[in-house]
Amino acid sequence: MKKTDIKINGLYTMKIGKNTIAVRIMSQNPDGHWVGVNANTNKEVIIKTPDRLCGVYHPKADKAAQGAKNIDEPIKGATSKKERTTTQRGGLSAALRVLEEAGEPLNCKNMVNLMLEKGYWKTAGKTPSATIYSAIAREIKEKGADARFRKTERGKFELVK
Repeated sequence: MKKTDIKINGLYTMKIGKNTIAVRIMSQNPDGHWVGVNANTNKEVIIKTPDRLCGVYHPKADKAAQGAKNIDEPIKGATSKKERTTTQRGGLSAALRVLEEAGEPLNCKNMVNLMLEKGYWKTAGKTPSATIYSAIAREIKEKGADARFRKTERGKFELVK
């Protein structure tokens, strides 16, 4: 800013470090610097050069008001549910599909091999069979009688009919 632009009782934005604050100019001293007051804390601030002031202070709107204003606008890059045609199946739904097709109890290693072969499930994990095993075991434990899977023998699962 220029020295001539600064008015007494004006509200200006001042940069302190990486923060900006609102400063009200209260007076100008004979040696050329200004005495201001921080608008938020009411602490006195001495401004020695007009370069410290960034410009006239414009208060920011509340974040709640900004959020309400932007709700109507669609987000760039987001797709609506109707636009999605292919959805990636999860591990449990892929295991369910493989067990339906097999018609017999399978262990997790065989299930994972079939799921990856047929493209029902994609994973970058190092131990996908352990992941499927723990997911099926968790479902059986949490849902009990309503679970989609049943443990038949050691390490093998089948569908509940």
